[in-house]
Amino acid sequence: MKTSLIVLSFFILLVGGCAGDQLVYQVESLSVKEDQENRIIDYKYTNFAQSRNEAQDYDSMKKMMIESFGDVSPNSWGENIDGVITEINTDGKVVALTFDACDGTPGSYDEALINFLIEAEVPATLFIGGQWIKENQEVFIELANNSLFEIANHGYHHKPLSVSGATAYNISGTKNIEEAFDEVYQNQILIHELTGKYPKYFRSGTAYYDDVSVEMINELGLKAVNYSVLGDAGGTFNKNQIISSFKTAQAGSIFLFHMNKPGSDIARGVKEGIDLLKEAGYEFVQLHEYDELLK
Repeated sequence: MKTSLIVLSFFILLVGGCAGDQLVYQVESLSVKEDQENRIIDYKYTNFAQSRNEAQDYDSMKKMMIESFGDVSPNSWGENIDGVITEINTDGKVVALTFDACDGTPGSYDEALINFLIEAEVPATLFIGGQWIKENQEVFIELANNSLFEIANHGYHHKPLSVSGATAYNISGTKNIEEAFDEVYQNQILIHELTGKYPKYFRSGTAYYDDVSVEMINELGLKAVNYSVLGDAGGTFNKNQIISSFKTAQAGSIFLFHMNKPGSDIARGVKEGIDLLKEAGYEFVQLHEYDELLK
C-alpha cells in the first residue's frame, strides 16, 4: 500500500476585536497520510504566547505550592478524609454519575458504555487520566465536545495523591509536594491544551489522598471529588452487583464507575441501573450544576 507523508508548518495571524490584541498560532504539525482507501489528517494548533505563559505559571505555581506545603506533614490518609467531596447536599431526587478513565492500556475504552449514555441522553462527569488521553486522544476530544459530558481531572499518572509516598491498592503515591503538584497540574495543562478549558474537579488515582494534598488541590482552585456509591469496585463487580449499587441511591448520591474496562459487566449493569433510577423518578446531573451544594 503506497503511503505519502506531507508535513506542513506555517503561521496564522489572528487579530482580535481590540486594537493590538494579536494571537500568533502555528500549526505545529499537519500530517497527511494518503493511501488508496482513506486520508487521515492529524493537526494541532499551538498558541505560542499562551504556551509560554502557561509554562511560567506552572513553574511559579509549583514554587508556591512547595513554599506553602513542602514542610507540612500529613495527618490523615484515605478516600473520605476532610475536604473530599462525596455527595450533593440536596433533598431533590438527583444523582451524579461519574466515570473514571484510569490508564493508557490499548483497548481501554468502553465504547458500548459511552454509546449507551449518548443514546439514552444521560449526562455524566468523566474523570480522565493523562495516560488514557494520550492513548485515546481522538475519542477524548469527541467526548469533550459532547455537552452530555463534563470533563474532570483524574491525574497524569493515576497515582494516589500523597506528599510522603503513601500506598493504596499496592500503587505507590506521589512522594512529595512536587510530585503531587505535577500529578494534578500536568493533566490540567494537557486537558486545557486539547479542550481550551481547565477542569474544576479532581479525583486521584485509587481515590486516595492525604490531607496536605487536598489542601493543595483547593489552593489550585480545584475540588477533590470521590463518591458515596461504589458502582463497580474498579470493574470487578458483576452485572447484578452493579444493579444492586443503583438500588442504594439517595438524593444527592455521587456514583463511581469506570469507562476503561470494556471486558467487564459495567455497560450492561449501568444500563439496567439507569432504567431503575429513571423509573424511581431520579434525574441525572453533572457536578457543576450543583457546585455550591457539593460536600
